[in-house]
Amino acid sequence: METTASPPAAGELSAVPLAGDLPSERHRLPARVTRYWRWRAFYGSLPLLVLLISGAIALPWGPWWVRWGIVGVVVAVTAASMLILPAIRYRVFWYAISSTEIDVQSGIIFRKRSVVPMHRVQTLRSERGPIGGHYRMTNLKIRTAAGSVNLSGLDRGEADELCERIGRLTNLADDV
Repeated sequence: METTASPPAAGELSAVPLAGDLPSERHRLPARVTRYWRWRAFYGSLPLLVLLISGAIALPWGPWWVRWGIVGVVVAVTAASMLILPAIRYRVFWYAISSTEIDVQSGIIFRKRSVVPMHRVQTLRSERGPIGGHYRMTNLKIRTAAGSVNLSGLDRGEADELCERIGRLTNLADDV
């Protein structure tokens, strides 16, 4: 007698685990990604800091201690976020790729887990900026009709392998 498994009904849990459900299948980013994220945060906040310091020097708005107090608070918050957040982000972030799906977990305060079926992937985009080039880091953006998933801070070689693997699994043209 032959039996076949029927698909789970709505609200029923599937017996097939997702790619990221097995800790052995989860991939972490290289440890140097925290330095990369710190420098990106520094250069990203630099225009705001320059604007605030210039405004505190050139514009006479309020007493001097208010102007420099605001600058000090912004500098302290920026420095704290550059020192603390990358390490937490590194511990929380992981990704897993199987032949049927891409599973990504990210977020610091609110953890977000995105599972993208391979057949929904439409485009892959790899981005390498000057800071990423120095640290040999690549950002990979995986787009679907419903949105996109970002893998920020992949090792350059690993990103190339992932592009090739996902391209093969989804039959995408080699344009990344």
